[in-house]
Parts: sequence; structure tokens; C-alpha cells
Amino acid sequence: MTTKADRRTTLLLAGQQLRETRSMDPFSEIGVFVRVVEKRSFTLAARAMGLTASGVSRAIARLEGRLGVRLLERTTRSVGLTADGAVYYERCTRILRELEDADRAVASTRSAPRGRLRVDAPSMFGSYVLGPAIGRFLAAYPELSVDLSLRDHIVDPIAEGIDVVLRMAKLRESELMHKHLGTMSLVIVGTPAYFARRGRPTSVEDLRRHDTLGFLVGSMPLPWKLRHDDGDLALAPTGRFYSNGIGAILEAARASQGIVQVFEHVVRDDLARGTFEAVLRAEHQQEVPVAALYAKEKAQLPKVRVFLAFMAELMSATSKRVGPAKRREGVRRS
Repeated sequence: MTTKADRRTTLLLAGQQLRETRSMDPFSEIGVFVRVVEKRSFTLAARAMGLTASGVSRAIARLEGRLGVRLLERTTRSVGLTADGAVYYERCTRILRELEDADRAVASTRSAPRGRLRVDAPSMFGSYVLGPAIGRFLAAYPELSVDLSLRDHIVDPIAEGIDVVLRMAKLRESELMHKHLGTMSLVIVGTPAYFARRGRPTSVEDLRRHDTLGFLVGSMPLPWKLRHDDGDLALAPTGRFYSNGIGAILEAARASQGIVQVFEHVVRDDLARGTFEAVLRAEHQQEVPVAALYAKEKAQLPKVRVFLAFMAELMSATSKRVGPAKRREGVRRS
């Protein structure tokens, strides 16, 4: 397959073959050298680049003469690298990749986002935050389509061909690039009827005596995240109902079967109507970071750039709509 680098080198060499007295520029010589190494043959490299074998041979001779070292070992059957050639080849391939990346980066700034964008997100976030907003994104970019997968475990975006992975956790060191998008507030809620029957928890210790509903990840309920005097605390749910569907958990909570820890954005309407009431002091609640992860080579793609900008705006708007002033805190009954 002929690459952009091959076509660029071919044009430069074509002019060179008409002007043998002039020296070839270093980038053209590098392109020829890399192709010879890849094909392990002067003849095959020349054929792939649309040149003559003698033209390729002269380009390699000029390169070796300019460097003052022998780069290739030639036999009647194949071509191999010398020790100096191996070092030079590794550097040359890196240079050509960066040059092609630069070409794509400049070209991408002038092209409209188009094609298919593959996104992976946690199920609760995808269902209640991104899902309701995706229509605005599609309307803004009519040449884009989106594949959204909802999963609550770690995925490899490179292996699975995913453009952007959204995650809600503190990120560990990784080869992937990441962009912090904002935070989501967790809140503990229950119905007035539940609190009238079971009492209202006023401390983290009180929670252990309540029916705490759990979100299943695999076969285990996800621990509740709380702040305590001694630092962050993970509290295992002890209720009688767990599910991997947040909708089912919320319905159980609305039926007064227990209390649930959920993102405040998800239950903001229930809080406003009084269906749910929040419990515990604000300092016990957690803020969960939201970040986007993506491979380095995806960063300059127009579809990825506009999606990251959209997500940053969405998270900013979400944070403004939900805040402590809008949280309905129930009054403890004596």
C-alpha cells in the first residue's frame, strides 16, 4: 500500500532523477531507506514507490555517504541492517510517523467532524446524563453518528477500537491520554414513608442499621462512597435488594424498601417534588470525578475534539443545575 510519505518521496525522487547533479533532501533519502528496510529488497522498494531500482540504490548510496557509515548489508538474496543502520532505522521511522501525524493534525483542523464515534460509559452516567443529552450533540454535527456502549468495568479502548471511554473514578497512571470533565455529587436518599418507619440516619454509623440498597457490579454490590472523620470510607450495602439496573433500584427506593446512594443529578426531580429526601450532613457526601480517556492518536480527530468539548459543557451545565441549595434535606422528626 502506498502511503502519503511514499507519494511525497516519489515526487521528490522523480525530480531528482531528472537532476542527478543535485543532492536529494534528507527526508526523501529517509523515506527510501525505510522502504528498503521494510521490503528487504531494493527492487521491491522501488516497485512500491514507483521508482527504478537504480534510483533507489543511488539514494541509499548518497545517504550512507552523507552519514559516513554503512546502513545496509547487501546480499544477492536480501538486504539487512547493520548495527548503525538499526539505530538509524528506529529514529527514522519515528520521524516519519511524527511527520504524518503533523499532516493529519493540520488537515483535521480544516475538516468537519464526520463518521462514526464510538463511546463507552458507565451505565448510570450513560443512561441519566449522556443519553438524554446526546440528541443535542447529533443535531450539532449532522455528519456524525454515535455508538454508545454502557459498561461498568475497565475496557481497553485501543484493543476494542473505542474512540472515547468515560469513567467515574480517580485515574491511575496509563499510556492513554485523559481529560478531566468535572465531578458528580453522590447523595443518599429515601422516601418520607421509609424515614417515618425506620428513622432518619444522622451519622455514618447509623447507616449500618438501615436497608441500604446496592448497585451490582458483577456479583458484588458496589460499596457506598462516603467521607468520614478518618478520611474516605467504603460502606458495603446491607439491604435486601441489589440490582445492576439503577432504574430497578430507584423503584425499590420509591417503594420505601430502603435508602440508596445515587448521583444527585439522577434524582433531582424526585428531590424537588419531595418523593425523596436527602440525609446526612453535606460533608459526608462524595464528589466523583468524571474523565475521558482516549488514545494519543485519537486526540486530533475532529469527532473526538468536538465530543470532548461537548462533554465539558455538559458537565458544567449539570453541576450548575444541581447544587446544595436545590437539595431537599428532610427535617428529623422527634
